[in-house]
Amino acid sequence: MQKKISFSQIVEAIKAAVEKLDEEKRYLDRLDSPIGDGDHGRTVSNAFQKIVPLLEEGEANNDIGRLLRGIGRNLALSAGAAAGPLYGMAFMEAGKVVEGKTDVGLEELTKMLEAAKEGIKKRGKAEVGEKTMLDTIHPALESLKESLSKNLSLKDALQQMKKAAKEGMESTRNLISQKGRSSRLGERTRGHIDPGAASSYLIIEAVVDCLVNKLG
Repeated sequence: MQKKISFSQIVEAIKAAVEKLDEEKRYLDRLDSPIGDGDHGRTVSNAFQKIVPLLEEGEANNDIGRLLRGIGRNLALSAGAAAGPLYGMAFMEAGKVVEGKTDVGLEELTKMLEAAKEGIKKRGKAEVGEKTMLDTIHPALESLKESLSKNLSLKDALQQMKKAAKEGMESTRNLISQKGRSSRLGERTRGHIDPGAASSYLIIEAVVDCLVNKLG
């Protein structure tokens, strides 16, 4: 059973995430309409579309860390609102912990997601429970840590992470927004899934589905 994810598999997984965000941009906009500007889907999709050339060029250098940092810089510059800097920071911080790596296993993936989470916390000055993308990412990270401690296979760990991320996303429905423009709506944000939590889940879902398929 494959225990490492190759550079080319990482590239394909990120391409899958780009496609998923494009497919679901209207859904994300609908989530954003009651509590935001109604453009989260288009904003995030447009930003991720601009990293496609990096994915093509990245195939030549075979360095996962360098690729992720490049994606992060690009996202931070190309997206509007808060989404760009947050996703940009996540990718840049994840890239730092796998600098020079040509493949990654469960331990590296866990470190990458932890670095991404901390980057988002720092950039967004947010905490878990404040109705943000952290409410998707935190349970996904905790799931990876648990899988690592139980010595689960990479494939099983990825599937468990996806499940935890979905539960985290859905938990935002019952939370009151504490960050961004939506925080001004207070109690009215309860009953709505946070669009940032949803786009984070869609990225995780696409990446996991692609990798699980390639891991066999």
